[in-house]
Amino acid sequence: MIVNVCPAAITSATPERVWSALTAVERYGEWMDAKFVSADPPGPVKPGQIINLSASSLGRPWPVTIEVRNVDPQHRWIDLIVHVPFRIDNHEHVTLTATKEGGTLVRFN
Repeated sequence: MIVNVCPAAITSATPERVWSALTAVERYGEWMDAKFVSADPPGPVKPGQIINLSASSLGRPWPVTIEVRNVDPQHRWIDLIVHVPFRIDNHEHVTLTATKEGGTLVRFN
């Protein structure tokens, strides 16, 4: 079964500030409710990178692996595949769009 949900949010933070948080893989745990474990290769987000996190639920840790498929800094989007337990794979296309007020519209498609 395929389920398509496209959450979006507007923040007062500038696109540059949001992009900085989105590309700093060691900060992924801050906005994914998980603990950052490692990234291979280390450093800012890049195509081919594997990011490992640990999320807690039901009284135990669960592994979460993120594959970075593609990154476009100029247009501020990232393609990811998030692998969670029970063989669930989330294909994410994260985009940032500047708002007229100077904030950022963040979309997960």
